Amino acid sequence: MRLAILSDIHEDLNRLKKVLDVIGRKGSDMSICLGDISGFSDSFYRYKSKRNAPACLDLVREKCDIIIPGNHDLHAAGMIPDPPAENPHAHWQHEEDLDPGYSKEQIQFLSALPKYAVLPTGNYKILLSHYMEPNLNGYIKGFYNNGNEFRSHFRRMQELDCKLGFTGHAHARGFYLARPESLRHFGYRRLHLKDFPVIIGIPPVTRHKYRTGFCIFDTDKHLLKVFKLY
Repeated sequence: MRLAILSDIHEDLNRLKKVLDVIGRKGSDMSICLGDISGFSDSFYRYKSKRNAPACLDLVREKCDIIIPGNHDLHAAGMIPDPPAENPHAHWQHEEDLDPGYSKEQIQFLSALPKYAVLPTGNYKILLSHYMEPNLNGYIKGFYNNGNEFRSHFRRMQELDCKLGFTGHAHARGFYLARPESLRHFGYRRLHLKDFPVIIGIPPVTRHKYRTGFCIFDTDKHLLKVFKLY
């Protein structure tokens, strides 16, 4: 089974259309979105006149079989939990997010999405999430940069009997591959996965610092292909 996996669109309709067009030409059995369809800030994304969150969400709903919400989607749906009283700045405030312009029905759709998904592939299962435990949907500030910080997610994978996990959120330049004992970063390339468990962090769809991309994973051949969109 060929899985097309994308993440972090951030209302960039033009790039989303291009990614979906490439996926259509390359072919896949299932398409998956790992969240942050919403969320726009002039400070990071230079396409204000062309941003279109409602159209992006409609396209994702039409084309993707599994959709996981990211922190910006939860913010748009009013679903971000309050930060702990002892650390009121622990969560992203999303103070720069512009109004996505969603309809009531679209907000209801986002608020009903599962916080993660487990995908059986025959011989093994894959955990699909926007980010990683203890921050599955990415609303807690900060990113993980060393192997020790991935342990909680590997424990969750073990609990769910998953040997592979895919995440977005970090806007990887290319992709990163985490094992329980190591973390490596790669460019836009293909890679045969041989040892498990493994966590793969994929690039964003949005054109942010030349990081636009997506991946296709063959669950039978264990072949990962990460594509860069120019």
